[in-house]
Amino acid sequence: MNHKKAILMAVVGLAVAAPTAQANAKNSIQPGRTFFHTVTAGQHPNKLVILHNGTGIIQQINHIGIAGSGGYVFTLAANTVLLSSQKLPRCTVGMVLPAGTSCAMDVRVHTTRPGWWRSVLSVTYTSGNFNSGELEAHVVAAS
Repeated sequence: MNHKKAILMAVVGLAVAAPTAQANAKNSIQPGRTFFHTVTAGQHPNKLVILHNGTGIIQQINHIGIAGSGGYVFTLAANTVLLSSQKLPRCTVGMVLPAGTSCAMDVRVHTTRPGWWRSVLSVTYTSGNFNSGELEAHVVAAS
């Protein structure tokens, strides 16, 4: 094998390994897929989503966001009964998460009209490690 091929194979190997290391299940948003099931239009249910820092080092949250075609349907609720009823702190931008700790997010779906809605919840640490989880809801018309 010549030198150019060896370098190319090393670069490809790093490109494949880097996202895998960052998306480790021990460092994740749980559940990875938050499904609101069938919701009647006009209802606005919430679900608790947990972020776990399994990177082995202290991390600071740099960004929390919801993106995708249905991004406006899902929001992060700041202070809710659901958040206060559990023991984890609320995930916020700037929060420092020691290794092995978790924080919680309350995701609300705003059901303005029927349809299948999908989006992605993502959290990035200042170190560049990232987490993402799918958000999905099936909204039906009120009867």
